[in-house]
Amino acid sequence: MHEYRIHTLVDITENGNLKQAFPFKTKQGAVIADKQTLSVARNQNANFNTILQLLQLRGNITWEHPPQKLELPSLGNHLFGSYYEGPHSTWHFQFFTEQPDVFGDLNDPTWNLVEDFNLVPIISECDNTAHFPLQTFVTRDLQGTNEQKVISALSGGVINTYFSYTGYQDK
Repeated sequence: MHEYRIHTLVDITENGNLKQAFPFKTKQGAVIADKQTLSVARNQNANFNTILQLLQLRGNITWEHPPQKLELPSLGNHLFGSYYEGPHSTWHFQFFTEQPDVFGDLNDPTWNLVEDFNLVPIISECDNTAHFPLQTFVTRDLQGTNEQKVISALSGGVINTYFSYTGYQDK
């Protein structure tokens, strides 16, 4: 199985079944006690479902663990854009596929993921600590419209999601 990872500032928490009577706990242990907390949990699930759908455009994937949330004091060792400074919550999702070269080639094994995810809308009304100038996954420097070029020039890099390929594992 080929192992890939998504690293993002977008809240992609997987909460599981949310059709329960108040109060209840999600898969991740969050307490859902009212309409407001239910709305946040639904938005998180929607973002997670979006990444699953994008990943499965090119092939079937499997995963063993839900996305992991990490609180980082600095994003210095990560590939997020320079727009995001200071402490932030990040989400990391590990997934596997059987097919080699599904998401790229030997030179860049995640190239197709960068293209597939770039500028796909997200729901930002979650537990993000980052403010997003564009309510989308941004996986590469902005190009295209004048508005996108201006945002990129004024704010610095706004990449909020990147990918890594960790290689083949015998599973």
